[in-house]
Amino acid sequence: MYLNTVMNLARQRGLMGFRILAAVFLLILSSAQPISAKADPDQILGIAARYPADRGIAADEDVVVAFDFEGDQWTDDLEVHAPSDAISLVEANTDIASFKPLNGRAISMEVKSGDFYGGSLEYFFAKHNEGIEPEAIYFRYYLRFGEDWDGLGGKLPGFGGTYNRAGWGGKPSNGYNGWSARGSFGRIKNDKVPIGTYCYHADMTSQYGSAWHWDLGNRGLLEKNRWYCIEQFLHLNSPDASNGIIRAWVDGKIAFEKTDIKFRKTDKLRIEKAWFNVYHGGKTRATSEDHLFIDNIVIARRYIGPLQPD
Repeated sequence: MYLNTVMNLARQRGLMGFRILAAVFLLILSSAQPISAKADPDQILGIAARYPADRGIAADEDVVVAFDFEGDQWTDDLEVHAPSDAISLVEANTDIASFKPLNGRAISMEVKSGDFYGGSLEYFFAKHNEGIEPEAIYFRYYLRFGEDWDGLGGKLPGFGGTYNRAGWGGKPSNGYNGWSARGSFGRIKNDKVPIGTYCYHADMTSQYGSAWHWDLGNRGLLEKNRWYCIEQFLHLNSPDASNGIIRAWVDGKIAFEKTDIKFRKTDKLRIEKAWFNVYHGGKTRATSEDHLFIDNIVIARRYIGPLQPD
């Protein structure tokens, strides 16, 4: 909606109008509104509160994109990288790892026994927003670990600004070459999967990223065979300060906050992509067939919140 308005006005006003209005659009895309972790999470009403079952949410003026996997739009907007048959669509009658649907079709991602990579779905902001990348963004997705999930540790969906240079795979960030803040999972404890953030940032002292568990209210401990609403907010730091922010919510309640991160030392690094990455390891291969499921993705400039009843 914003982009169409900008482009139409720019055509009417010529080159100078385009420059001015493109700058306005950049400000709009970059100005995701932060929500304090100190706010009562039960009192936060997000975008989803206005759209039962997420119907129509993609047209909201603060939503960048939304996927419910009922149609084929996701195949145009999400770049898919995966081993053969690792990523597939599943429906109510699918007999995989005790799958039960959340809201129609979902995506299944599998890490095969003896392997590392379950695949990646990547949404590149510049590609779909006239070359513009934000400095702050929310994204929400629903996550379900399958009955067969026995992962020993690895990566989950998060954010990336790697630019195919640094910020993953033992390629450390120096503040100028790239960064990332993917989700993470750990070894099952007491029948629950611990989740968190795995971050390559400018202050890292090792070849590999920093691991931060989501430990507020024990909300970062997930059961198998249950859908969870996972939402993350990232605000890049000012290049000369350690004031970058990550916040995370599980089922609409705050699970993690860190407000002193230095992702970058230059404003040329921005939020390149929402990175739906599933990877077992480090260097530890999966010891079983491990499935997880993803549904109802929304990327937005404001807090989204959980799916509302129909």
